[in-house]
Order: sequence, then C-alpha cells, then structure tokens
Amino acid sequence: MIIQNSTVNIVMPRVENIKRKFILHEDLLKTHYNEANILPIPDEASIEIPRIVVTSKGEHSQLSISPEAVSLETVYTDDFTSRWDLCRKYIMDRMGDIFGLTEIFTDEGYNYIGIVSNLLWNDITAEGTRVLFQNLFGKIPEETLDGLLVKYTHIIDSKYYANITLQNVRQYKDLDTDRSGFLTDDTLATHTIGITIDVNDRYSYNTQSGYRSNKDSFEKLICIITDIIENRLEHLVKTGVYFD
Repeated sequence: MIIQNSTVNIVMPRVENIKRKFILHEDLLKTHYNEANILPIPDEASIEIPRIVVTSKGEHSQLSISPEAVSLETVYTDDFTSRWDLCRKYIMDRMGDIFGLTEIFTDEGYNYIGIVSNLLWNDITAEGTRVLFQNLFGKIPEETLDGLLVKYTHIIDSKYYANITLQNVRQYKDLDTDRSGFLTDDTLATHTIGITIDVNDRYSYNTQSGYRSNKDSFEKLICIITDIIENRLEHLVKTGVYFD
C-alpha cells in the first residue's frame, strides 16, 4: 500500500474580514508553517477563491484559507507512504494549530469537516482491472472491459459518511505526449488499483437541523479513516466486503 496524499477540509459559516483576523493571529501557525502569502483578492470575489495560502516548513503541506473553508493538503514521501501512523500524527499535529486559528475565525462551530486520502494498492502491479473485477464480483470480466470504478458509501454511527472508491490505475513510463500512440503496453509501467477514502460528518449536517461540527468530530473522523486503512481496506479490496 502506498499512501499518496491527504486533504482535510473544514467548511464553516462565512467569516467576514478573514484576512485581518488571520494577520492578528497568524503566530499560532509559526511552529509548523512558513510566512503566509496573503493574496490580493477583493472581498467581493467568489468565496471559493482562497485569500490566504501557507506552506509548511517541510514543503509537504499547503494550507488554503477562504471565507467559508480551510483546507490542508499534504503529499507524503519516504516512510510516510507506507505508514499511516506517521501520516496520522502529522495531520493531528498540524490540525491542532489550525483549529486554534479557526476557533478565532468563528465561535459558531463548523458546518462539517472531511478527510480525504488517496492510496495505491501496490500489491497488484498488472491487470488491475481484471484483478479488481474478479475480487469484487467473483468472476472473470469480459475481454472488452478496459476500466472499472466502484464506490461504496457507508453511514457510520448514524453520523458520518465513509466513502471508499476503488478503481484501476495505469501508470506509464516517461512519456512523449506530443506524439500519437504513447499509451501502449510497451510504455505501461504498472496497472494497479487506486483507492480514495473520504470520511466526513456531512450526513449529520444534512439530516440534523442546527448541526455544528467541531474538533471532536474531526478526531472521530481520524479514528474512522484509521480503522478503514488499518483494519478494513485489505479485506475490501480482496473481497468487496466492508466487514463490521
């Protein structure tokens, strides 16, 4: 298993004057982050456009802050790619600083929080489509089947969504994409299985009037995604069953 990256998203009620609030309290990030890049974006611009971007001191993460969302994107290298325990600690340490900041942005709590991680199941290096189909459906696929994508959505504790997407992934050698015929068996490096895990508390937001997420919800989501990666994922990839 190769852990490629993760993203933590906090969606919150709109924060007015977010740049000013950040400037007053940016020292909360100084342990793990470089100096912020405060973008010259007018207040009336789309709320989806980040106003503030901050990179981590090791350059593995980027924190993006907009009036209604905070996002931490991390790319993993070295030992982190095979050890979720290291990834988990990294996320928890950085998010501790970030929650210190977001709790100043809003005292209303958050709309919802999500954690997404992308992985490769590198135990399989060839015929990823066929292997995944056979594992999930128990039979040989038709020869014309070129790709496969299957998404599972589970509701955990009547509060949280756990979305798991399995799909075949082809990785090619260094390519000259300016010529035709560059995606062939000769240039194929591996044909494996890609996995996207997306856990969030949007189920509670969607179904409970007045719901507010918080740091405790984030910690529960970390526990859920850890349980999936460490205890359930191998069984799911090999059998298609997400066991209780």
